[in-house]
Order: sequence, then structure tokens, then C-alpha cells
Amino acid sequence: MNEQIANANFPRLAGDSGQSALVILVHGTYAGDSENVGQKWWQAGSTAVSQLRSRLPRGVKIAEGSEVFHWSGENSERARSKAGSQLLERLRKLETEQRDYHLVGHSHGGSVIWKALKAKSLSQQPLEFLKSWTTVGTPYLEHRSRSVFNLWNIAGVVMGILLIPPAARAMLQLGRMLTNAFQGNDMVLTLPPASETGLMGIIRAPILSSLKWVGVQVEHSVEGVHIGSYDPDTGISLLEYFFGSFEGILLMAVTLVLSYVLIHLSMISIRPAIESYRIHAEERLQRSALEIYGHRYLAIWSPDDEAINGLRATLGFQVSFVSKMFPQDRVFFSDTLGLLSRPYYWLLSPIFNRWLQPPIDRLVRNAVTRAAQGNDRPSSMIVAVTPSPVAELTHLFPPLPAPLSKRILGTADHHAKDIAPLLRTLLGQASLAQGIEGFCKELSGKELVHTSYFDHSAVMELISANITWSMGDEMVKWKTWRMDPELTRWFVGVKRNLLSDFAVENASQVQSPHVPAKVA
Repeated sequence: MNEQIANANFPRLAGDSGQSALVILVHGTYAGDSENVGQKWWQAGSTAVSQLRSRLPRGVKIAEGSEVFHWSGENSERARSKAGSQLLERLRKLETEQRDYHLVGHSHGGSVIWKALKAKSLSQQPLEFLKSWTTVGTPYLEHRSRSVFNLWNIAGVVMGILLIPPAARAMLQLGRMLTNAFQGNDMVLTLPPASETGLMGIIRAPILSSLKWVGVQVEHSVEGVHIGSYDPDTGISLLEYFFGSFEGILLMAVTLVLSYVLIHLSMISIRPAIESYRIHAEERLQRSALEIYGHRYLAIWSPDDEAINGLRATLGFQVSFVSKMFPQDRVFFSDTLGLLSRPYYWLLSPIFNRWLQPPIDRLVRNAVTRAAQGNDRPSSMIVAVTPSPVAELTHLFPPLPAPLSKRILGTADHHAKDIAPLLRTLLGQASLAQGIEGFCKELSGKELVHTSYFDHSAVMELISANITWSMGDEMVKWKTWRMDPELTRWFVGVKRNLLSDFAVENASQVQSPHVPAKVA
């Protein structure tokens, strides 16, 4: 049977350039490595790569050498977004080469793939040569932001717009001064009166005070504000004044810094509104991207996945980090001296406990939560963590069959028994940081469901089945015949549901498989 399969002339995909179809593996958080060869699941030489390679149909190969995709693996929304853009650039090259390819991502590697597909859905030309994409244990983070027309966003945009003219005027003033200096012209360094400058008059007031403080001459008169001691009657040119005196250099530096600060403040004010708009636009992109690429997708996940469940738990994080202010009970002898501070407590604690402690505590809690979620995206909060790209369509992406999920959990529990001795070793270290580092190095990854999917042959079969699905009816017959009947029923059911929900532009490329009689 295996010899017949090896010698079979399996059908090739339309548009194939003659090269082998490529499987690109995308690792998750903290799993990056600069080396292409190693023992991490995505590296050549690992057991996972060997197991997957042995299950791939003819004409499909796993990326090697320069074709391996790398990203930082940082727990950061910025890092994942950057990696999505880098992956999309790689896919564009494959599209240009007209080479078929498949994507497999683990953990946030799936998020990286999803970001690339969402970005590409903006284009009128979809990824034609993407034949399948599979995610394993991927926690999809659903971001939300306040409305673009929220009062704070509107106020920020208005403030940002108001700051642009003063910044432009400051730059024009600097340009005018330098132009006159290089042309050999004299120029009176006088600013308009505050009554004629509007917002700029308010902004420049502390600047002028600072100039006075450092020794720059500032004179107010009816005509305006005269800055500096430059006088053409002394015989010193304007160019010599600007580049040959401390006062002149300081004036140029202050003008340049003022322009930069105003522009920076303008961008900071406008930025939340821009991010709010982008986040709302991406919400609309999700459904569009899934309609284009949904029928090629397979989500592999277990209900016991620690990453998915752990991130979901952060949504209801209610731990208090900032305590309320109360006078200490007299327990130690020195507490008697603390009686003198009781009036401070009587006066300040009601104000602190009522008005200051709740917002400060909320600020700290939000910072800790965002760090755990890797959410460093401005103006956004995570409102849902799901195992599917679109939260409201989670029913289309069921978890692994219960027996398989139970088997994966049982294996993880078995290996987790070895954690107790490691913990004792950790607690016995002189340095906690050194102990944690050693503890992490000793973990095999098999102690968690999230990091042990690839140790199970059934998961490797499912990844291979999704890749095979795109290669025609004959290939599907071959693949499903070799799989466990229960696994086949689950896989075929998922794919048929996706085909019925997402329109397929070219039905000949993705056919409904023939299910062998023994599993039908």
C-alpha cells in the first residue's frame, strides 16, 4: 500500500509552477530562535518536523534554510503585527513565483498568520496560491476601542489641529531667521504681542520665562516681544550672532525644540482617534478575511489549552494592587509613636480612599493585565479571547474530539508530575531569578497541553489532512482512508461546515471529499 502511494501520480494544483508546494511553519510566543536547525517544533531536525514530513503527500515540502520564517516571538501586539507584515511580504513573493504554499502556526504564530491574511484582504487580489492554513492552540485576541466620535477622541483631534499652526509658525520663524542670516540681511528678532498670537501666546509664555532665566534678553513693548541682544549697529552680522554666540545658538535650539514639541503633542492628541478608527476598521476586516480564506482553514485546539484559558482569565482580573489608607493598630512598641500621625489619616484617608485609590488601583491593574496579554496597542482593550478568528463564529471551529483532548491532557498531567522536584530545586536556589531560569530550562514542554500538541500523532495527521484537502478528491480519499475513523468524521464535518458557510470562488480547487464507507 505504501509503495503504491509513493509511486502514485497525484494530481497537482492549478497554477503550480512545477516547484514543490511549500509548508511554512510559524512559531508562537517565546519560541523564536535564529537557528533553522534544532529541537523546537518548527526547526529542521525536530521530532515534529520529521513526523509531519513523513505524513505530507508527494509534491509538498516543509520550508528549509532561507525559506524558514523567523520572527521575534515577543509577547507584544506590536511584535505580532510586525511579524504579520513580514510574513505577508514573504507570501507576496510566493504569489509572484506562482508557487503553492500552506501555513501552519502554533499559539500566537496563528495570530501572525491571521494578521497577514487580514492585511491582504484589503487588496482586490487575494492570496491565490495559499492552499491551506492551520492553527494549533491559537488564542485570538479581540480588540475593542472607544468610538471614533467619543468626546475624548474629538477633543484630542481638536487639540491636535490647534497645535499645528503654532508649530508651523515657529518653523517658519526659524527658516526666516536663517535665510536672512545666510543672505547677509539684518533682521529684528521681534515676536508679535501676546494679544495677536492667540494660542501661541499662551504656549510661548513659559518659553520666554525660561529664556529670561538662562540669561537671554527678553523685552516686552507695544510693538511686540524683542528677543536677544542682537544689534546690527554693533557691526556683528546676523550669521555671526546665530553661530558665534551662545545666545544665538540657544535661540535657534529653543525654536527648533518648540516646533518639535508642538508637533509631538499634536500627534499624541490625534493618535487615540486614529487607533480607534483602525481598530473599528479591523473588526470589519475580520469577517471579510474569513469569507475569503475560511474554507482553507483548520483550527486545532483543546478546551484544556492553558494559553487560551489563561488569557481568557485576564479579562476578569480583579486583584487589588493599591491598598486603602487606614491607621495601623498598635502592635509594636514603635506604633505608639505613630499615634501622632492619626490626624493625617483622619484628614486624608477619606479623600484618598474615595477619590484616589480606585483610579490608581485600576490604572495599575490595567497595566499588569495588558502586560500579561501582550497588549501594547494604543487605545485598545481586549474584550474576548477565543480559539477562532471571529468570536461570533466560534461554533464553526469546534475543539478536538473529546477522546483526543482527554488523551493530550492525560499526557500533559503525566509529565507534570516531574514539576514538583523542579520546584523544590527552584526554591532552594540562592537567587530567585537564577532558580526561575533553571526551572524554565528544565521544562520539556510536555507538561502543558499548549506546548505538547505536536507530540501526538493524531494532531500531525490533522495538519497533514488539511494540507491534503486542497489537492483534489483522490488525495482526500487517500488521506482520510489512512486516518482514524473518529478523527476523519470530526475533520470532514468541520470542513463541510466551513464550505457551507463560506462561498468558494473556484469549487474545483476545494472539493467535498469522499468519505470511505468504513467511516461514513
